[in-house]
Amino acid sequence: MILHELKSYLEKHGTVTQKELARHFHLSEDGIDAMLSVWMKKGVVSRLVDTRKTLSSGSEVTSQIRYRMNPEQALSLTVIM
Repeated sequence: MILHELKSYLEKHGTVTQKELARHFHLSEDGIDAMLSVWMKKGVVSRLVDTRKTLSSGSEVTSQIRYRMNPEQALSLTVIM
């Protein structure tokens, strides 16, 4: 049931952050990722990972994760920016 609610929410709102989905559905961010992985495997949803470089070490850290619905007949991707 929650899988269809997540899909409907993404269809209605477009690209949505993991944090916003977790807040809306009262779940952990890891829980959102686990549930949306089902839709990603089916090619329905893609994940966009926004990164930034830290000043001290210059390494990249995740600043936010977003999800979006794929157009019909598209591939599901995880994009790291």
